[in-house]
Amino acid sequence: MPWYKFINNDLDICDSDNYIILDKAPETSDGPYLHAIFADEIPDDPQRRPDLEGTPGLLIYIIRALAKGKGQPYSIFPPVPLEVRMSTEKATGSVPDAKYTSENI
Repeated sequence: MPWYKFINNDLDICDSDNYIILDKAPETSDGPYLHAIFADEIPDDPQRRPDLEGTPGLLIYIIRALAKGKGQPYSIFPPVPLEVRMSTEKATGSVPDAKYTSENI
C-alpha cells in the first residue's frame, strides 16, 4: 500500500491532481491539517487512486484525525495497518511532475 501525500488543500483524495504517491511515510509534525493517508489502491486503476471504501476503517481514522487536530491516529485493524499523517501547515501548491515518485519530497 502506498502513502498519498496531499499537495493541494482541496481534501479531494479521489482527484489525482491533489496528491502524490509515496513509497514511505512522509516526515511531519502533529498539527490540525491532514497531510497524508496510507491506503490500498483501487484495483487495476491506472491513476492508482486510493480505495477509500476498500481500505477497512480508513475514513474513521481520517475523520478522527481532522476532529482531534493533533496526533497520528492509527490502527492495527485487520487485515492492514492504517495511518494518517497530520501537519502544522496546509497542503499548498502543485507538483504535477511528481505524481508517482517520492524524489521531490
